[in-house]
Amino acid sequence: MKIFQSKYWLFVLLIGFKSVAQFSTTVPLSKDVVSGKLKNGMKYYILHNEFPKDRVCFYFAQNVGAILENDDQNGLAHFLEHMAFNGTQNFEGKGIIDMLEKKGVRFGADINAYTAQDQTVYNLSNVPATDSKLVDSCLLALHDWSGFLLLKDAEIDAERGVIREEWRTRRDSDFRLRLETDKTLYKGSKYAKRDVIGDLNIINNFDYQVLRDYYKKWYRPDLQAVIVVGDIDVKEIEKKIIATFSSIEMPKNPTERYYVSIPKNKGMEYVLAKDKEAQETSIVLYYKKDYDKVKNKETIRRDLVNNLCTDMINRRYQEFIQNNETAVLKMATGPSEVSRLTNSYSLYVVPKNNKTAEGFKEMMIETERAIRYGFTQKELDRNKESVLSYYENLLQNKDKIDNDTFSEQLVEYFLKAVPFESIETEYENIKTRLASISLAEINQAVKKLQTTDNIVMTVTGPDKSDVVYPTKEDYLKIMAEVKKMPLEKYKETDTNQPLIIAELKGSKVTKETSIERVKGAKSYVLGNGAKIVLYPTTLAKDEVLFSAYSLGGSSLIKTEDIPSSQIAVSLVESSGLGVFKSTDLKDKLNGKIANVKPYISELTEGFQGSSNQKDFETLLQLVYLYFEQPRFDKDSYARMLTGFSNSLENAANTNPKVFQDTISQLNYNHNKRVPLLNEEFLKRLSFEKASEIYKERIQNAADFTFVFTGNLPENAIALLEKYIGSITSDANKKENYVDNHLDPAPGIAKQLLVREMNVPKASVYIRFVKQFPYNYKNVFTMHILSELLSKKYLDLIREEEGGSYGVHVSNSVSRLPSDEYSMTINFDSDPAKEEKLTKIVYEQIALMQQKEVKEEDIQSVKNTVLKARAEKVLTNGFWLSSLNNMILHNETFKDDVIYKKTLNEITAADLKAFAKEFFAKPSTVEVIMKSKPQVAGPEY
Repeated sequence: MKIFQSKYWLFVLLIGFKSVAQFSTTVPLSKDVVSGKLKNGMKYYILHNEFPKDRVCFYFAQNVGAILENDDQNGLAHFLEHMAFNGTQNFEGKGIIDMLEKKGVRFGADINAYTAQDQTVYNLSNVPATDSKLVDSCLLALHDWSGFLLLKDAEIDAERGVIREEWRTRRDSDFRLRLETDKTLYKGSKYAKRDVIGDLNIINNFDYQVLRDYYKKWYRPDLQAVIVVGDIDVKEIEKKIIATFSSIEMPKNPTERYYVSIPKNKGMEYVLAKDKEAQETSIVLYYKKDYDKVKNKETIRRDLVNNLCTDMINRRYQEFIQNNETAVLKMATGPSEVSRLTNSYSLYVVPKNNKTAEGFKEMMIETERAIRYGFTQKELDRNKESVLSYYENLLQNKDKIDNDTFSEQLVEYFLKAVPFESIETEYENIKTRLASISLAEINQAVKKLQTTDNIVMTVTGPDKSDVVYPTKEDYLKIMAEVKKMPLEKYKETDTNQPLIIAELKGSKVTKETSIERVKGAKSYVLGNGAKIVLYPTTLAKDEVLFSAYSLGGSSLIKTEDIPSSQIAVSLVESSGLGVFKSTDLKDKLNGKIANVKPYISELTEGFQGSSNQKDFETLLQLVYLYFEQPRFDKDSYARMLTGFSNSLENAANTNPKVFQDTISQLNYNHNKRVPLLNEEFLKRLSFEKASEIYKERIQNAADFTFVFTGNLPENAIALLEKYIGSITSDANKKENYVDNHLDPAPGIAKQLLVREMNVPKASVYIRFVKQFPYNYKNVFTMHILSELLSKKYLDLIREEEGGSYGVHVSNSVSRLPSDEYSMTINFDSDPAKEEKLTKIVYEQIALMQQKEVKEEDIQSVKNTVLKARAEKVLTNGFWLSSLNNMILHNETFKDDVIYKKTLNEITAADLKAFAKEFFAKPSTVEVIMKSKPQVAGPEY
């Protein structure tokens, strides 16, 4: 199940004192939402939405979580969430999962849940809406989750192992550091004792009744909400919800749902947490404030003002890093939700190694500059324009907001009264609010972001003898000094010049042809030799997607220059284009919906990008500049080197890096063209060589194919002729890739790593690779094989053995430089069980070659594939990818008829035959890393 974790400095869930809180909003709920409250207190929210078409999502939100556990229940809120998929009144065992997977709804991808300190949310997503019986069954599943879990002894005992392995898997460096800093962030509150997964001694040993007591006490209608969003008849669904959920009884004399507040603190609390595997030093300053229990127009407007302030400070941070020799690698600021009752304004900085004090001081100076002098009118206007542009684009593409997005917003409305308005209303409101916000108001607001009390500082970093950390007193001294320092006002950079200064001559279309089997798609050749494919669609009201490629890539680069080739694109992206440095370029593009990202891969180089119709010309201007006027900035290069050096210094011999490096070496048979990030890598980097490689690879429009799909403007051809047609070209200079044989060695390559670890763990990685003829049938069969193995490992390794939180099985098919299929299997486990579980992995592979799988199991996977296809064909991304592959491999489009026919003809015998052939002496890579045996210690 998902644990609600984001970048913890922004979204840490923490919360002393018990209190009763009523969250409400004076902002009306969107009229598009049908909502109500049943007599038993349960709420429901229903919204009609047609993206994806013929799909519906069911969310079941519980306003309860780990914070409500008694001490003898620590971890049981999360445990209970797992048990919701292990037997209910109407669905024995894995009945909910089995029912949905037969209809193409996948466990993990579409069937999931998460537990946090204050909520537990279940979801059944992308369910076929045209199957009325399935819709009824989904509502029945939500009904059972409300209060009808079976919680059988045997199922509880089986799940202990799964939770134990989830606990083990999540105990990485970031988690360990967070556990330490939480003691201070949560100081004096119950949250300091609740990390959601809980106390392993309790997980292993709790009495069954303790779990049932928690369930009976907190899972009840007045704390629950049913949310249904999708391509459905809203009134019909409302009738079904009333019929299905009204009979659920509300317990007599229910315990009041309380909330926990964090005790306020004078001045600044401080904590330093160190870990041997920490990748960087980071400092976070939290300025804690009370959460708004009532959301109204005034609080929304205030939050908008504060967000404008933080956006402008962040923009200044980036400019400072870009234009100066700094002691920092990253800086950021913004609001963070600390708990249901506490918010925070947070400052975040990652200093360079052993420049912690200097880096912190630089962040405080730039923050103080904004507080003391405020912002300029130009900065505010630019930021307003950016916000308005975002909402305009949202409005234009409201029909492409998916069911899950709306569902999650309605969960927030139910839990915290976060307003839910229609996109049209939200756009009009934001436009009005932005117009009324003055520079004077902004400059007053920025002064109130920081507080003098209720501050928490957390510092995390590597646990190494040569790393020196300032003390709390050192930081306080810096903060006091900065307040008294003389500072200059911020100086604006002029970005009024056009993106492209030169007058472009362009070149006209010389050839036009239709794309076979894709109605409306056409191919063009310009006078400079550039090949262009256009496929206008109405799949989104205002979206253009773009890609471009040419053959060659880093395969043509000398081996000794490969490290430089790997930073060439990043060097340009951090340097800028034309006359604009990267930060100035961002300002110039402010309010524009257009982005272009270049790449250099092993066999190709090219671009990915997107825009709306209005900014299509800007998209093409950026493409032109990436070809003709990339910038190469030595300061940007120096910052990149410092970043690599810092990372290497902190992580060179950590378990994750050693594991991944070993996998890389075996996957590529120690090929020197796939270097590891080490001291030798850094020595081989060259600014001049990286610049040269970029210019060599991203040049010559005649060697590129440009593909555009979506809502193209009427003058698209003229704009393409002007910009793409002006790129320097040489029709006689065409390149191809070279096969450098970046494959594992024939046979079996094994490596066992035995390492010191904080928590005993084994990590297993197995990969099979084989050259195999490419055809649709083989691709489908390979996918079905990996999905069936995944299901087997779920049943045997996760559920029966309780041996792993999950076994991940993936497959890939590549066609360049040759047809090649691969399958990767990886999992974490108790080191004592690793050999047994690895044996099960290989045993199931052998069984696939010896016995035919049940046709019903194969059909279940086929249904998932067909369901996914039906969803994808309605997106521009699908057509962009399809056109790219067709042109690259000189193929025609395989329509739904061919797709379904090929898939449906695959039999159990085909699967067995494929497994026999694929697993007959493939190249195999097996890397196992496990902890050194420990002397007697805690039970894991």
